Amino acid sequence: MTKKEYILDIAEDLFNDFGYTSVGVDLIRDKAGVSKTSMYRYFGSKNKLIEAVLARRHQRFADGLNAAVSSAKDMEGRLDAILSWHFAWFRLANFKGCMFMHALAEFKGMDEMISKSASQHKIWLKSLLIAIFEPSQQDIAQKAETIMTFLEGMIVRAEFSDVTGYEEIYRLGAKTLASTNLKTADYD
Repeated sequence: MTKKEYILDIAEDLFNDFGYTSVGVDLIRDKAGVSKTSMYRYFGSKNKLIEAVLARRHQRFADGLNAAVSSAKDMEGRLDAILSWHFAWFRLANFKGCMFMHALAEFKGMDEMISKSASQHKIWLKSLLIAIFEPSQQDIAQKAETIMTFLEGMIVRAEFSDVTGYEEIYRLGAKTLASTNLKTADYD
């Protein structure tokens, strides 16, 4: 592991545990055992470090979710794979909610690049949801938006309490949303 990757690991853990604005560069530097000069040489600023953490986390999530859905044969299997991936994430000891949601909450209107990084992750996730449907299905964009809201709600609920005991209820809810016929005219 390179020193840069090590700094990213430490920063990601600290940001995940305590938030972005409450974690200072000095704490990251001390935990990583590097000089402030090294930190700025690699990242330039704390906000650039946050962008790098979010970019790497997005790539890890994208790789994981893409791998999860790649072997599924149909829409229901792909949706089930996405839900399984999320429930596995919720069970991790270091699950503290969505770092992208938190980044937008802390930086919206204050840092355009961090806000854009967070938003792009959500745009990507919605595009993955759109792609789970067969092209011949109706109301794909509306269904993806509804399931996106459902997933985001699951993430927030999981941050507040253990939702894994309700896994089957969440699966049934998501599958119902995916199979419901929506009237496109009502949403245009």
